[in-house]
Amino acid sequence: MRWHIMVVVACGLLVQALPVTAQREPVQRIVVTGTIELGLAPYIRRGVREANEAGAPAIVLDIDTFGGRVDAAQKIVVAVSASQIPVYALVSHNAWSAGAMIALAADSIFMTPGSSIGAATPVVGGGEKASEKMVSAMRGEFRALAERRGLDPRIAEAMVDEEIEIEGVVDSGKLLTLTGQEAIDLGVAQGEAADVEDLLAQGGLDTAEVATVSVNWAEGLVRCLSNPIVAPI
Repeated sequence: MRWHIMVVVACGLLVQALPVTAQREPVQRIVVTGTIELGLAPYIRRGVREANEAGAPAIVLDIDTFGGRVDAAQKIVVAVSASQIPVYALVSHNAWSAGAMIALAADSIFMTPGSSIGAATPVVGGGEKASEKMVSAMRGEFRALAERRGLDPRIAEAMVDEEIEIEGVVDSGKLLTLTGQEAIDLGVAQGEAADVEDLLAQGGLDTAEVATVSVNWAEGLVRCLSNPIVAPI
């Protein structure tokens, strides 16, 4: 009987001695593409919340958008700013208008070759420039996001208001849109990355897996109904 006990004890010691391989949560990739509308906001908020709850090492916002609704972008900015884990923005082509605002809410921005960021003057239904009240509010939003990241707030404001002149950067009367290299040179972006994997390698997460957050049926339905083409119908 004693040898049975010895075997059990020996097995227990062996199990304790075996190395334990921790299962690391994957980096969460959240796609910010197409028109920014009220269906996109809950998708991104859910993705950010679930990534934080799961203890993911980071979130990557994969951005390619011409912009959209400011109110939807503001909801996204609040969610991104509240994240307790690092949030990277990868501008995979364009981050214009409300897309630029979302990118500025991230902890770091990386630009793919040929990408651009800016052109954020708010417009109303017919494409005309919005009132000074709305432009002022948007300018303040961009300034606050830039200050939070330690960037020159004037550069962020110049993306919103063409009346802002910055010597050597943009003349008065021209709205600021930066190429990827210009964004890097001015400190708006931290560097260039070919894709998500390249970005993560530069951030020391080259061994991490990447999982893309899927849009659920409810979010997809709201995105469809909120589309500027469908909404009037």
